[in-house]
Amino acid sequence: MINLDKSAEHDEQKSVFHKKLKLKLKEKGEEGRIMFLKDYLDYLIRNNKTIPPDFPAFVREIMGLDDRAGSIHIKIWHDESELVEFAINRNYKYRVDHYD
Repeated sequence: MINLDKSAEHDEQKSVFHKKLKLKLKEKGEEGRIMFLKDYLDYLIRNNKTIPPDFPAFVREIMGLDDRAGSIHIKIWHDESELVEFAINRNYKYRVDHYD
């Protein structure tokens, strides 16, 4: 049987290659990353989202990222990531790129 459902094929491709969420911090440097983490945790709690069990690892990752002219690059799996939803909800400037 041939599957003619292109959306299933598209969904499979989305999960194979991760993407890069380029997010502009509201302040530069360590203070900007701390504000981002506070904002993200507030978003999760206020929207009754589950706090990921690996949240402490996520915090360490964010704090260790290079500050690229006030932006950070976070690895995500797809454009509908909860982090993208968060960026939209909290008015962060962002862009999703494919890794080369």
